[in-house]
Amino acid sequence: MQTHLKYLTTIILLLVLSACTTPNRDFIAATPQNYENAEIPDFPKIRYWGDDVAPHVYDTVEKLKIIVKTYPHTKEHIDILALSGGGEDGAYGAGFLKGWTERGDRPVFAMVTGISTGAIIAPFAFLGPQYDDRLEEFYTQTTDEKIFDFTLLRALFGGSSISDNQPLIDIIEREITDEIVEAIAQESRKGRFLQIGTTNLDAQRPMIWDIGRIAESGHPKATQLIRDIITASAAIPGVFPPVLFEVEVDGQKFQELHVDGGVTHQIFVYPRKLDVRGLEKYMNAYPEKNFWLIRNTKIAPEYSSTEMDIASLSGRSISTLIKYQGWGDLISIEDIAHRDGFNFNLTTVPEGFSAPINGVFDPEYMSALFEVGYQQGLSGYAWQTSLTDEKNFEILEAEEKKNRLNE
Repeated sequence: MQTHLKYLTTIILLLVLSACTTPNRDFIAATPQNYENAEIPDFPKIRYWGDDVAPHVYDTVEKLKIIVKTYPHTKEHIDILALSGGGEDGAYGAGFLKGWTERGDRPVFAMVTGISTGAIIAPFAFLGPQYDDRLEEFYTQTTDEKIFDFTLLRALFGGSSISDNQPLIDIIEREITDEIVEAIAQESRKGRFLQIGTTNLDAQRPMIWDIGRIAESGHPKATQLIRDIITASAAIPGVFPPVLFEVEVDGQKFQELHVDGGVTHQIFVYPRKLDVRGLEKYMNAYPEKNFWLIRNTKIAPEYSSTEMDIASLSGRSISTLIKYQGWGDLISIEDIAHRDGFNFNLTTVPEGFSAPINGVFDPEYMSALFEVGYQQGLSGYAWQTSLTDEKNFEILEAEEKKNRLNE
């Protein structure tokens, strides 16, 4: 993720040098008066604003009734997995999930959410341990050439990004097949939720997409829509092109512009306005509730002497902004956990991890980070239960202490 930021400084120069010509939409954006009513044609009730309660929230109640029947353990405990952004640092989450699987106590999650690189992981984390190998392959063998091609010349003449992410789109198309979508639909019918976040840049608001409901629709365009949502969630503004979604309001067509979900949320569980206590009371069910948060980056400040050139200053400033936005998201989720009676469990890239990275999506770096994540997941001691808890359960530091004692 840090490496991506170096390219943002190029964008600054391109904004100065670029021509006035810009790409056009096929349809205009919705108006400020009607944009909230826009829907994807043929796909009603498949998304909601991430800063508000879904209008169809009570459909959630019916779904919860289903999951209690299909997964009786949910009467005792409900588990929600949230996967953050982080670019190539998604290797940590992929490795962690595999280690957690092999440890033997990875739950069947009632809900899985994903943002950016977490959106790539989320469908396979949702479907279960049998897909761990796919995640390992992606996060240990992928190179930058398999993710994007630079298009600086196009950007100079008013393009929407400095690179073309068609290689990543091709990977998503290869991995998110009709068979995968049907498997998601089957789990969604059992009462489970898979949700992915994007940012509606026109609205400056987070958008949450109900991937399970889309899969359940059986619509011939469902698979492509899910691919587009994942692509949008990982579309770093300026680096990758945005994704345009055709929508309708009262029969009139418009287009929305969506980019990386991390612009508005680095990680999410559900909107703060959702009345979880009320849902429990309505269902007369009070299970133990767990948030499992995988933050695919380090959250502690990382000291580094900063050079005085524009690339270093801009890159360092943006990375600091992202770090503290992510910290704010975690604080908000911990507050929701306390309010709604969830156990708060967080794992992040260990502070002691210091493998060098040579460019974007460096497979050696990602392989090293995948292994660290795997060991963390296998250990069972990687969870922080509070952001203010000074106890450190990171396996790397435990190993360092052990080595010092042995010496």
